[in-house]
Amino acid sequence: MKKTANRLTPERPSSHEVTISQVNPSQHHNLILEMNSYRAEPLQRELKQLRILLLVPTEASGKMPNVRLFKDQLRHLVKEVLAIKFQHNLEEYLAHFQPDLILALGSETVFPEENLPALKASNVPKAVWMADAACLTPTERNLALLFDYIFTQNIANLIYYQGLWGKHSSYLPYAADTDLYYPRRVEDCYQSDVLILGDFQIDSVLYTLAYSDLLQGLKVRIDGRGWEPPRNFIDITHSKDMSSYYNGAKIVINCTGSVQQIMEVTACGVFQLVEDHPHLHNYRIAEEDLIRFQNFKELSDSFKHYFSHSEERRISASRALKELKYNHSYIQQGKLLLRKIFKEP
Repeated sequence: MKKTANRLTPERPSSHEVTISQVNPSQHHNLILEMNSYRAEPLQRELKQLRILLLVPTEASGKMPNVRLFKDQLRHLVKEVLAIKFQHNLEEYLAHFQPDLILALGSETVFPEENLPALKASNVPKAVWMADAACLTPTERNLALLFDYIFTQNIANLIYYQGLWGKHSSYLPYAADTDLYYPRRVEDCYQSDVLILGDFQIDSVLYTLAYSDLLQGLKVRIDGRGWEPPRNFIDITHSKDMSSYYNGAKIVINCTGSVQQIMEVTACGVFQLVEDHPHLHNYRIAEEDLIRFQNFKELSDSFKHYFSHSEERRISASRALKELKYNHSYIQQGKLLLRKIFKEP
């Protein structure tokens, strides 16, 4: 099969400004990673001299990044990281720690009213790494207003952030939580020939797949909304142990469009076929390691080939896992985040 190799490492954004109103809707997938309604030059600072005050919600949700992993890897890039809860006395920590950057993680928690004056009064750069993979909630919209730099999980949300005056917005997915997602053997109850990830919609690739004979006779599990397939697929939607189901699958068919979920499957060392999506266009992944498809014929051809060639699946998944460890870790994502705020002299 003919393949075109692309790198996993995100491309560097171009230096010019782009507004969505200037781009035809059919070309939205070609937008660069960073889109700002107001743009200024990054502050010039040595990353190794930075002191970062990390704000985290009291209760972490499944949408949050792994705070411990991120904090530990961020410490390799800067001088000092101090993590506190949203509810802690912000004015006191700002006075004693004197950070060079305030960075908040997650976006599902209302920022405490008692800490708003201290946050607004501080002249330190303020950034939030949103957990906004789905549509924006009122809580997330209000939280974004409090920060100078907004990092989003969803390219579509940039349209809203771009309309906020004086804000810098960038698309930056979380890295995979390798405490949860890693290669391992699992029990028979988690195993399958095929695991399908994605919502069931009419006229979609998954709709055609469900009514085809491609998966006939195979053990198929599904994770997504709206599924009413014509055969007895096993629905595991809302499962809290997706890592085990990933590890138990011979092939994952991923139609979610989620960079984070693709990386979570990759972190388990599992081979996957991925439906092409605008979110992936600026996160280039080697085609030998992550096989993409744009229609049912491409999916069918790739599935037939790789399902009967287990060694090729193993090699491809192993290479993708290696790329993930080096090019999509929290240390790499942290470096990208900091370099959008600070420019090293």
